[in-house]
Amino acid sequence: MTLSRGIGAGVALFGLLFGAGAAFGFEAAAKSAVNVRTGPGLSYGIVDKLDAGEVVSVTECSPTNFCFVQHDGPDGWVSAGYLVPTDDAAAADESAGAGKNPKCSFGFTMGSGGPSLSVNCGDNPPPPPPPPAPGDEPSDDEPGACFYSGNNYSGDQLCVGLGQRKSLPAFNDRISSIELYGGAVARICVDNNFGGLCQNITSDKPSLGAAINNRTSSFKVTMGLPVPPPPVVPVTYSTALLDVPQTYEADLDTGVVGSAGADFWFEAQTAILRYITPVNGARIAVGDGSNRGFAGCSVAAFSPNRVSIGAVPPGTYVCMRTNEGRIAQFRVNGFVGTTLKIGYTTWAN
Repeated sequence: MTLSRGIGAGVALFGLLFGAGAAFGFEAAAKSAVNVRTGPGLSYGIVDKLDAGEVVSVTECSPTNFCFVQHDGPDGWVSAGYLVPTDDAAAADESAGAGKNPKCSFGFTMGSGGPSLSVNCGDNPPPPPPPPAPGDEPSDDEPGACFYSGNNYSGDQLCVGLGQRKSLPAFNDRISSIELYGGAVARICVDNNFGGLCQNITSDKPSLGAAINNRTSSFKVTMGLPVPPPPVVPVTYSTALLDVPQTYEADLDTGVVGSAGADFWFEAQTAILRYITPVNGARIAVGDGSNRGFAGCSVAAFSPNRVSIGAVPPGTYVCMRTNEGRIAQFRVNGFVGTTLKIGYTTWAN
């Protein structure tokens, strides 16, 4: 049989303990490391930390789900979800008249309505207290983060462990400051599903910048930010100086002029109308004509359309994707009579 506060004469004394003001006195233990603060909330400063299993005297609990504790160290307020009653506390309450049955024991829990006490007088022990509520504060040893609606860790709070929230129904566009615990880092984004502008938070932020303040709609809390892949070091597949006579083709994979597997044709309709024409599925991209190298040519907008010689004067760099799918770039070094002179590099990547 389990009785709750206010049910039956056998628990009248316990009901008094949790009357107006929620002031009482009993021993409890910290079930994991947790901060001790100067006031009943996460916006108050940290003065100490309880170790897992440390026994304290609880003298008062507030509606904010924090309890005032006394121990060997600076006294202060602790998130109640991290406190569990000790055997000594149960024994002390029995001797005070809470229950003469030696099988009786009590349990202390903190719920959304504040502190509560249950008394069990059957053969089965009372159920264990529930885990900390989602808004409980992570300890310094437990990785997690607390998000606040106000600057300097004030206002409404949302405290979480490691994980992600693809949307924030009750906290959307309301985050202005962030505290991190246990070596965790956070990535916050202005759109659901981690879209739009995102910022990486690697240390406590008493205020967010204007670009993302009160704009967060999704976040991730992890033990480290994704490690970017190392930069790609391009490997040269083929490079050479080529002389391409008018009406001939050139293969930028092999560096052979007149090859059957060519990538472009030095097309000449007349002495004036001359073109560099991609062939055999190759593609060309002139862009701004600058030296873009492998990285720049890899993201160029390639086209199968021919390019007029007038659009690529000497000194122009031209990107190509060869008919074998490789990235290449050549420089127009000049024209000697009807011969196009280029220097090219094709990369294996």
